[in-house]
Amino acid sequence: MRKKLLALMLAFACTFTVCASTGFWQEPTAVEAATKKKTKVPSINKVYQAVKNAYGDNYTPNTRIPNEELKQRYGISSKWYSAAIAEVPMISANADTLVIVKAKNAASKKKIRSALKKYREELIQDTCQYPMNQLKIQASKVYVKGNYVCFIMLGTISNKQEEQSQDKVIAAYKKQNEKAVKAINKLYK
Repeated sequence: MRKKLLALMLAFACTFTVCASTGFWQEPTAVEAATKKKTKVPSINKVYQAVKNAYGDNYTPNTRIPNEELKQRYGISSKWYSAAIAEVPMISANADTLVIVKAKNAASKKKIRSALKKYREELIQDTCQYPMNQLKIQASKVYVKGNYVCFIMLGTISNKQEEQSQDKVIAAYKKQNEKAVKAINKLYK
């Protein structure tokens, strides 16, 4: 019996020595410990409010799209998300749109991103758009942060900017969309 106990203790000591020398049982370094900390995840309402506040009076979407219509309008299945907010303007002549979707997991996030990119491409290819919205649509953005996937087409530019070349108008609208991106990013700091 003693021999068996001694053999077991010797085996454990050898295993411990091997594991300790390979780093298997070592404490995580400061960098490893810092990366394991949970990142701050804002609620969908905080994300929405941050974007809305970034535009102030220039935030024109005012009609909420019911979650039941997300599949029909944007191709997003309710199985893919835990929360969603989508808003468009009441008047169809204005193209401003904000869609924020909180994906359930990484696979769902890819599907939502793909669906919103497809929606964006369809908008760009749609020849029945109001001429004043065509360049704004080209500047639209699909943005991913954490588990959130967003479609952003927001903001206004001055009349002087609208009279510039198409490339400059698109760049001005892209800069407007960056307000939303910056507002979302601030929530993660």
